[in-house]
Amino acid sequence: MSVAALSPDLILTNGVILTADKNNNQAEAVAVWNGKIGAVGSKSEIDSLGDARTQTIDLKGRCVLPGLTDPHVHFADGGASMMHRLDCRDFYSNVRSIPQIVEKISEQAQSQAPGSWVIAHGSPMQDFRMPEGRFPNRHELDAASPNNPVSINFGAHITIANSKALEIAGINKSTETPAGGAIEVDESGELTGKLVERAQYLVRSVIPEYSYDQMKKGILFASDRCLARGITNIHDIVTNQESIRAYQELAQAEELPIRVSLLIRVIEAAIQKESLLNLGIKTGFGDDWLRIGGVKMSIDGGITGHVAKFYEPYVDDPCHEGLIRIEQDELDETVSAYHKAGHRICIHAIGDVAMDMALRSLDGVLKEDPRDDHRHRIEHLGNWLVNDERLDLIKRNQILPVPNIPFMHFIWESLLACIGDERLEDSFNIRTMLDAGLQITSGSDGPAYWPLDSLRDLGTAVSRQTWTGKVVGPDQSITVDEAIRMFTINAAYNAFEEKIKGSIEVGKIADFAILAENPHDIEPTKIKDIPVDMTIVDGKMAFFRDGAEGLTA
Repeated sequence: MSVAALSPDLILTNGVILTADKNNNQAEAVAVWNGKIGAVGSKSEIDSLGDARTQTIDLKGRCVLPGLTDPHVHFADGGASMMHRLDCRDFYSNVRSIPQIVEKISEQAQSQAPGSWVIAHGSPMQDFRMPEGRFPNRHELDAASPNNPVSINFGAHITIANSKALEIAGINKSTETPAGGAIEVDESGELTGKLVERAQYLVRSVIPEYSYDQMKKGILFASDRCLARGITNIHDIVTNQESIRAYQELAQAEELPIRVSLLIRVIEAAIQKESLLNLGIKTGFGDDWLRIGGVKMSIDGGITGHVAKFYEPYVDDPCHEGLIRIEQDELDETVSAYHKAGHRICIHAIGDVAMDMALRSLDGVLKEDPRDDHRHRIEHLGNWLVNDERLDLIKRNQILPVPNIPFMHFIWESLLACIGDERLEDSFNIRTMLDAGLQITSGSDGPAYWPLDSLRDLGTAVSRQTWTGKVVGPDQSITVDEAIRMFTINAAYNAFEEKIKGSIEVGKIADFAILAENPHDIEPTKIKDIPVDMTIVDGKMAFFRDGAEGLTA
């Protein structure tokens, strides 16, 4: 405990404070001065510091965590989309079949002017969960919307377009498939409307872009939903200069509600990969609200589009092993340039071929140019196929895997169907990686797939229960304290920010998630349902749940 000369601005008292410090200590109260934690201790100790100027919140036994972090999101790109796209996701609506998708699109098209775009989104791998066992095709979308172009994406890696949309994009049977993408045709050579990975950009490039104002409003819209679940920090993968400018303007106007670490995509983006190199700006540039967290690149496609690159074919598609978006020579060149420029590198690698490419590239550059505390990341590493050889490379090079626990929660059965039992043996092996000394966190990959919800993912790491109730690999379950650390102090370490956030300790930023229940006191399967009664950012209330019993805002 530490006592400051002046009375605190804020005291949270009479609660269970889970500090996430190195010993997982608990306290009863915490005091805040000027947005920073100034004292942590017992109720009597902390209460004695306050006076008439201090705002005191009686927690009435509630649980307080450090503000939660989601370290892998597509936020600026997805916020406006969440506001304006027609929602056909089966996880969060009653859309369970192609006729229901067609009906929703038809209703939307009838409400719009002829010729205007109907933009919708479904869930990843929704084809596996619909009775038809497939996605809708362009003919079905034509019937739903004969007078409007239609585009519906199912996650980040698959888009289905109707005939009008394909015509506007200039796509026909003779269109050359972009490298790193696929344009699907049926047995007779006719377009089905399905576009995969880079081929999606042929349609996306002709869809009217959201205005700059809509983009900024989308960031605020998505931020509000984060705060409602106790999330105060995100690592956002940004692809264009408008997103970065929007964040800067919100931060400068003191309107940015959450703290953001930017992961700047430097291949397959509007941002040229030489830009940061030419500027000489390094990872860490910025402040406590907005900083550069690293650069991002994607070797292979997504598992949800059957384009993650594996050595063996997909179980349900024996002629297909996925695709590579960045070849090894370009990867090595880019990794080397950014490593030597002082950046942290974040590499998307889902299939085992891509994993080995990423590990090989990082191993090579670290042998050539050793650098302490680089904290290079491999996105999605840890979902599956982390064998002993790969784990040794990860440990030796101090690479940070960023697995995606929501993949296990939401799409486990679909994963089984497409890549099979053998490749999913010991998958999402969080227990093994923690025991190996790795600072594991987990990213949602939201909000387009599913909403950001670190409590949901924290609970899944403990319970190992999927959306349908199946328990997966119970031997890989971790404790509640370990799961809390994944989304607090471990995530702060992942962002080079463990000295300023991630635990409730004196001197750190006063960001807190106040929960209606203690995760230790309930069944792990119910952690995802814990209401967040209040979220505090920088010592100020950023969210208050209407109806939070007995809690004074």
